Parts: sequence; C-alpha cells; structure tokens
Amino acid sequence: MAFPTRLQQVLDEGRAVIRSLMKIECGTGTYGFWNGNADLVWSGLTYWPSTLIDVSEPVYGVGTAAATFTVSLTAKRDFGLEPDKLLLIENEDYKGRPVTVYDAYFDPDTRALLHVEPMVYGFCDTVDHVTDGGEVKIVANVIDGRLDNHRDGYRSASHEDQQLVSPGDKFFEFASRLKSEYFDIKL
Repeated sequence: MAFPTRLQQVLDEGRAVIRSLMKIECGTGTYGFWNGNADLVWSGLTYWPSTLIDVSEPVYGVGTAAATFTVSLTAKRDFGLEPDKLLLIENEDYKGRPVTVYDAYFDPDTRALLHVEPMVYGFCDTVDHVTDGGEVKIVANVIDGRLDNHRDGYRSASHEDQQLVSPGDKFFEFASRLKSEYFDIKL
C-alpha cells in the first residue's frame, strides 16, 4: 500500500491522527458518519459527526466464508437522540444495502485530511432494537463483502471476468473451452 508522502512521514513518527468513517447506501439515500467533532466532506458525501456509533471489530482473515460485524447506535437524550428517533431506521430501505467502514488519516499539525483507506465493507442484514442496562440502541448486523463469493453469477473463472479484474491477464484464456471439452467427452 502506498501512502502520500506526508502521511508516511507522520506514520513513521507515530503521530498520525486516525478516525473512522462509515458509509451506508440506503434506498432513500447515502449517509455518512464519522467519529470526529464536525461535518466532514469527502468524496462528495458529508459525514456527520457522531460519538454514539460503535463498530465492532470486523473479522479479518483469509477464506471465502462471510463473517459479520455490528454497527450500533445508542439513544442519548443529551445529544438530542431520543429512543423514538431510533425507530426511524424502519422507514429506511436498509436490507442488503452496502456498508463501508474507512480509516481516515489526518495531519496532526494542520488537521488536514491526508488519506482515506477502505477497511471493510459488507451488506446490512438485520437491525435489532435492543435495551441493554437501561440504554436503548439499534444494532445493525452487517455481513461482510465475502458474501459475494457465494452469489450465483457474481464472479466466474472465465477469461471475460478476469479481463474486468486485470486487463491483459491470460490465466483463464482457455478455461471455458477446457470445461466444455471435458464435459463433452464425459457425456
């Protein structure tokens, strides 16, 4: 991974400021949140500040099995977020919609945004309404992007599909012909 020069410098010094951004693409619009203290505009989307959103540690690893992580939002009257406002999530078309979590790197001296790196993406599955120790919150269960590995027709071992990923790569050039010839002989 190549970082901008200034970011690499502050990372080497151990002084980079790292914040998290979350984007959810609902049917009614795309919404962004981050754990900063003011609105942040990045890539044409305004990310609203919120210290009330908590993202569980995503499951990183190899393999094709999809894992889950959660995103929770707690109602806090001090922040103007009443429990009944959490119910508004049910007005959104969230099922199966993309969720992306990013790390945003800032300059510790100027607070300028230096770089944004996607860390994990997935698809919103369910949203649970939870009361935990007197706190009311919603918990979104997100299935990570490896879910795509199991969707019919999403990707295939074909020359055409490989060209979408890596133009000019000839690894699968004869894959479909060999498959056809093998099955024709066996039948």
